Amino acid sequence: MYCRVVHVKAVSEIQLKMITSYIESTMMPRNLAAGQVSGEVFEKSPTEIFTVSKFSDEETANKIMGLMKDEIREIAKGCKMSLIEGPRIIEGKPSSQ
Repeated sequence: MYCRVVHVKAVSEIQLKMITSYIESTMMPRNLAAGQVSGEVFEKSPTEIFTVSKFSDEETANKIMGLMKDEIREIAKGCKMSLIEGPRIIEGKPSSQ
């Protein structure tokens, strides 16, 4: 399992709504169809979100990043973005009782 977390800080609430709408309607469905295992978007504040995307492996993550490279560049022009990513090393599971 490979995970990518992207933090986005927009300059306004309207800009963030446009970005999240685009993620929901276009990017997420396309990425899931291309092999992304799951994707979630969380609100940090009215102008900030972070996305958590899971992939089967780094190769798949990079393939999907390639699909949206131009879109990411365009979004990044008008806001601040940061990215952290890496392979899962520990998976917590509830103990069976």
